[in-house]
Amino acid sequence: MLSSSSALPVHLYRCLSCGREGLAQSPGREQGRPDRVYCPRCGQVYPLLASGAVDFIGHLSHLPLSLAQAIAHSPGFAWGYDRLWRPWALSLLTGESFGPDREGKLLMEWIGTADPVLDLGTAGGYWSRLLLRADPQRTVIGLDNAAGVLGEAAQQAQPHWHHYHLVRAQAEQMPLVSGAFGAVISGASLNELPLDPSLREIARILKPGGVFVSMHSQKMQGWGQTLQQWLGATGLRFFSESELQEHLHQVGLRLERYLSFGWVAFVRAVRS
Repeated sequence: MLSSSSALPVHLYRCLSCGREGLAQSPGREQGRPDRVYCPRCGQVYPLLASGAVDFIGHLSHLPLSLAQAIAHSPGFAWGYDRLWRPWALSLLTGESFGPDREGKLLMEWIGTADPVLDLGTAGGYWSRLLLRADPQRTVIGLDNAAGVLGEAAQQAQPHWHHYHLVRAQAEQMPLVSGAFGAVISGASLNELPLDPSLREIARILKPGGVFVSMHSQKMQGWGQTLQQWLGATGLRFFSESELQEHLHQVGLRLERYLSFGWVAFVRAVRS
């Protein structure tokens, strides 16, 4: 479970109502444990979910979701995805041995000592755990719009990860301070997100020289292209290296590394 003794990193949070950067937390009924985050300027309140995640979108009456995103909100998805699919997904999609040790090593090499780190579209927290097992003192914030997967991420967290936090929010409207993050990572999420708005937000919150690392499904040819066209009806979007490079360039991110493994691409981009 998430550490109950850790103060929330409210200095990294941004009010979605008035845009103030840097929020405050209120003490809850249990001494020392906050039960909400609020904006000192406009008074907007953001409650904490049972998982410990700060909910920045609970006040929305309707959350627009594609079919692919809606699946992540379905009962049982969080448990099954993180335990039955994710540990073996890369080996299946790449056709070679690509377990968590290899994946974690590549991730650590590409982000270095960057801190703090945003895990965008964190789902059950798979990439966050790869980082925190190697460096438990690193500040990592996992962001997702599905409360269920955040509950799974909290369940699998270690209590000594005192700088691991979760927020429920949308990738295209992040409640995070501008220019504050050393790295943004996104493992198997970029295909589901609205690409340009999400990349603009990634560029906004990164420090100059900060890195964006993504692992996602790249555009395929042949039978793979046919399958991806069918999957497009669910809201998934696929892009080639050149297409992604152009989208990154438009928001001030420079594509630095692109590794291709069958269906899967690993990308490292740097904020100008």
